[in-house]
Amino acid sequence: MADTLSVLKYYLYYKYKKRFSDRSALERWQVQKIRKHLEYVGEHSRLYKGMKKLSSYPVIDKKFMMEHFDELNTVGIGREEALDTLESFADKYPHQVAAVKAEVAYFNLDYEKALALDLTILPWLEEWYYSNVSDEHMIAMTVAAIRLHREQELIEALTKEQTRIRAENGLPQRDRFCDILMDYLKRGVMPFADNDKNYPYHEPEEPQTKEQLWAKLVEQNKKLSPDDPDARRKLYNHCCMFGTARDAVDLFEEIQGVPMADSSYRDAIARYLYLGQREKALQTAERLATSRLWAVAGPTQVRPMSFFEDPNLREFLLEPESLRRIREAAFIDDGSLIRK
Repeated sequence: MADTLSVLKYYLYYKYKKRFSDRSALERWQVQKIRKHLEYVGEHSRLYKGMKKLSSYPVIDKKFMMEHFDELNTVGIGREEALDTLESFADKYPHQVAAVKAEVAYFNLDYEKALALDLTILPWLEEWYYSNVSDEHMIAMTVAAIRLHREQELIEALTKEQTRIRAENGLPQRDRFCDILMDYLKRGVMPFADNDKNYPYHEPEEPQTKEQLWAKLVEQNKKLSPDDPDARRKLYNHCCMFGTARDAVDLFEEIQGVPMADSSYRDAIARYLYLGQREKALQTAERLATSRLWAVAGPTQVRPMSFFEDPNLREFLLEPESLRRIREAAFIDDGSLIRK
């Protein structure tokens, strides 16, 4: 209960009381928090003792971390004690642990194991009521079933799940989602491959140039400046809707470094593929996997599971080499205060 109240306190504080006048103020606050954290780590971790600059910290891998766990740790918990705690977590939260294991299997192309795990926790996926974990796993299950030619098995499991939903809580969205996925399974079509505006992408019949679109934006808002990153991002979004693929990707490359939504990356990927630039599309998928969108993900969203929802991104997950690159990108940090 105390933990819940603490979370609520900080949520209310940062939502209503802690305000930032501009981006610079936010970045100064972030740097201050990072500095404070590094001071703590430098004092409490034997491995990082005395280190106060992020640039001084070495890049390590999982093998190194496990071998030097005791020196890395800042709270005096040894490796064996931590592993014992992890085992107790697994006993207390078996569904969450199974979900994480399923995700690992999906991103290792081990669809047999992934589907088996997800089938066991299907009735409990709605425990993640605060996120889209349920939808992501159900879509991934559908992909795995089609790849393994086990469509009928999953149809039966989803039918049973619908019966449970209607008897227990009657959640209409989840009930409907089961229908949607069963339809794809019956037709042997990958989820959303037949009704996604970006798959395959086609330019508008009469696309407008970025110059024409900029003129319209300025007409609506005289204060817009071509040097303003937000204005260029707005122009990029308009090019994705009304312009040419070439203008859209050119703008996308110009505004690198400007915070963009997940959909902006997906739009760029679709247009790169339309232009026959698969490598550029894959590089953009890597950047999306590395982006800070994943830095704040929940415990069962440590990998970009949402890639299964997008037909273009999903194609990269089904091919071993592109999957390897995306999987590695999801865990890359360039050592700066925010991820790439």
